[in-house]
Amino acid sequence: MSWIDNATVETKAEKDAHELINARVVFKAERASQVAKLTVKTGAGNIFDANEQSQERMNRIITVLRDEPAGATTIFILANNTPYQVDYTELVEALKLAGLAQTALWVQHA
Repeated sequence: MSWIDNATVETKAEKDAHELINARVVFKAERASQVAKLTVKTGAGNIFDANEQSQERMNRIITVLRDEPAGATTIFILANNTPYQVDYTELVEALKLAGLAQTALWVQHA
């Protein structure tokens, strides 16, 4: 094989690697966009945003409510921007549903 042939093979390999990297970047951006739009509906019929930031907020509130007396509530903003008096049990349900919805997106793309 001549020097020119080797250069051609290396260039093609580099091009293939760049295409794979670009495809991965596009894939991750699309998946992040889908996660950002996630919502979930609890058994009580309330619709919560289920994106990663909302999941973090839910988790912080759950951590605090866990140590409160049974029936304690706090205000949480629903997906339609309505303030809602939520209790520990429903917020745990929303967080679980959000995690499952996000996992479904990630597994779908695996």
